[in-house]
Amino acid sequence: MRFMLTTAPLMLALGLAAPVLAGPVTDAATAVETAAAADDFNAWFQANEALLEAAWTVPGLHFGNIVNTTVPAPVYGNFEERADTVYAPGEPILIYAEPRGYGYGDIGGGMLEIAFGVDLRVLDPAGTVLLEMPEFSTFTLQSRAKARELMFNLSVSLDGAPPGDYQLEFTFNDRYGGQSDSFVSNITIK
Repeated sequence: MRFMLTTAPLMLALGLAAPVLAGPVTDAATAVETAAAADDFNAWFQANEALLEAAWTVPGLHFGNIVNTTVPAPVYGNFEERADTVYAPGEPILIYAEPRGYGYGDIGGGMLEIAFGVDLRVLDPAGTVLLEMPEFSTFTLQSRAKARELMFNLSVSLDGAPPGDYQLEFTFNDRYGGQSDSFVSNITIK
């Protein structure tokens, strides 16, 4: 305890001496506050858009909800989570995923495009690759606005796979953002 007490002032002094780093999110938030204080709605709205864009892009491609479901989700956020991840042979394995932080391509005429290639690997519990399917699925969406509520319904069937535990590894390749991210769904065939 004495060691902690004697080093605490040093740690505090070092912490206070460290430079304060702003960044695009902090800068954009400051602009929102400045516009609000000036009671300038147009500037506030534009600053809010810049804040949303900075918060969207800074962490890069990642996922929100990733859920095994009972049926394909009809719309973003409206999924029915499956109680377990145990499947009968040949039963469809349904997975709902919400990518975030992806990029947009300007395709002209005021239109933007989101585009993904999705790779699938099936692994055993030891990590041995049993099946690899590049471009298992592809996706494009064109819009005049930056769509941020995007969801995927992925469906896999392991017909002929013997009973056991498997890992389904999905890699999303963002064609416009130039980034990739993966997630794994552990399932059992009984």
